Amino acid sequence: MAQAPISTHLPPDTKPTKASIAYGHRALPKLNEELRSEDLTTRQKALMALCDLMHDPEYVYQAIDIGCLESLKALLKDINDLVRIKATEVLYIMAIHTMGRSSDGKEE
Repeated sequence: MAQAPISTHLPPDTKPTKASIAYGHRALPKLNEELRSEDLTTRQKALMALCDLMHDPEYVYQAIDIGCLESLKALLKDINDLVRIKATEVLYIMAIHTMGRSSDGKEE
């Protein structure tokens, strides 16, 4: 009986920088949990996904409401350069939205 060799390489369609995102109202709370993870790869993937989601003002409001700003603020002191850069990028994207500019998350 023949055995299939197991490759040590990832499949060509797998992107290590993309996080799987939960659906609906659970998406941002799950990403917020992952931002606080001890695992570097998990934090990086969560930041990549958050960068994509923050272009929607509805997600910006929800992120502010659940406390993502505190998680992102903590990541600005991370030892990894990519984490600090992506945290800054997410904060910038949030700040360009009207809701992100308000301290309480309400539109002006």
